Amino acid sequence: MPQNLDIDLLRSLVAIADHGGFSQAAKRLHRTQSAISLQMKRLEESSGTTLFLKSGRRRILTESGELLLNYARRILDLNDEAASLLRPDPLQGHLRLGVAQDFADRGLAAILAQFTRSHPAVRLDVQIDTSSLLVAAIHAEQLDMAVAFQSPGDEGECLGLIPIQWILPEPFLWQPSQVLPLVVFAPPCLFRSRVIGALDQAGIPWRVAYTSPSLPGILAAVEAGLGVTARLAAKGTEKSPLPALKPVELALYRNSFHSSDALNALDIIIREYLKTEDIVV
Repeated sequence: MPQNLDIDLLRSLVAIADHGGFSQAAKRLHRTQSAISLQMKRLEESSGTTLFLKSGRRRILTESGELLLNYARRILDLNDEAASLLRPDPLQGHLRLGVAQDFADRGLAAILAQFTRSHPAVRLDVQIDTSSLLVAAIHAEQLDMAVAFQSPGDEGECLGLIPIQWILPEPFLWQPSQVLPLVVFAPPCLFRSRVIGALDQAGIPWRVAYTSPSLPGILAAVEAGLGVTARLAAKGTEKSPLPALKPVELALYRNSFHSSDALNALDIIIREYLKTEDIVV
């Protein structure tokens, strides 16, 4: 007789894989770590195979675990799609969301996926741009909400601070006696200000070697060895020979002339994502 796989157990398995471990999955699913561990034990029993192996302090997926993970994603997608279509969603309308380029790479996909699954009747248009242009679009009523990095004088709601790091070419051959070439956005740009401020305070001479309006252009220039830049810090970042950079403030901007239940629902999802993923400090 075929064995049925529990949807909740599969959801926890996917959360472990997507969020980097049992403790992170527990935060995401609002459960204790011991509860997640017990769920995985039950899933191993029901599937009849070992899903995890210990590697130091971490537990990694076995080959069977990876296979089940792929099926779990497909099962959950179909389950969530069917549930959304069968359950009437009172939320409708049209939302215009702006997202800063760096944060778009960090969390946008997960936020959009959760929102569109939960509220399929809401039309969501997304604009990826620099923070300064997004704030201007909010003031011009061209956006309903924006997640952007806040500069002094802006009036967004602070969601928290995000560390930033130097991005260096490989190999990085610069010496302290040399002028440091920079790869940056054109002003106004908060990251550019952080970089120049740190270098000036440390007495390190610099020059702008390359500017680009897009994040891929910035990163490509660094990879080509044209200079250094600064972006959001990743976990486990190696120390840099350059001076420490002040964190940036992530803020939420809302169009004061647009308020709706759909916009409030998006607001909640963004805040919950930031909280559970430990993106802001």
